[in-house]
Amino acid sequence: MIYYIDSVKQFLELKETLKTAYITSKKYGKIPVPCANTILVSCELIIANNYNPNFVSKDKMNLLKRSIRDNGFCFPIVTIFDEIEEKFVVIDGFHRKSMGDKAWLDLDYIPLVFIDHDISDRMYATVQFNKARGVHQVDLDADVIKALIQQGKTEDEISIHLGIDLETIHRY
Repeated sequence: MIYYIDSVKQFLELKETLKTAYITSKKYGKIPVPCANTILVSCELIIANNYNPNFVSKDKMNLLKRSIRDNGFCFPIVTIFDEIEEKFVVIDGFHRKSMGDKAWLDLDYIPLVFIDHDISDRMYATVQFNKARGVHQVDLDADVIKALIQQGKTEDEISIHLGIDLETIHRY
């Protein structure tokens, strides 16, 4: 079911009806699956946290915009609901959330999941999500670019969709 949330009241009513989905690890037992309860929330109800040091360059933001346009919004924002602020506070996905701004995609709603964490757990989660993304492997870029060229893609198309300048493409 798809839920569009325009107000705190709507969210609080919905929150009471949603059930947490779980998967079972043979080693660790039940693991919650918050993404099973993705909801579409008005951008006006979502705010940034005040502790994430992550920075994304403009070219990477343009690539994120291209990715969302090409592939859809595949990864919901991870949030908590702050009852004092009466807002969803981003734990992970601030830059995806920023795509909702007028300067980028000008969206009315952003897909998000909410988890119930205190401030310490929120900070841990933010760092875990950032670090768990791993290290980008440049050698794989070269393989992908070569494969795309073999599939008939132009260097300009590759540049646009991967956010790589033509000089870098030529180096591969």
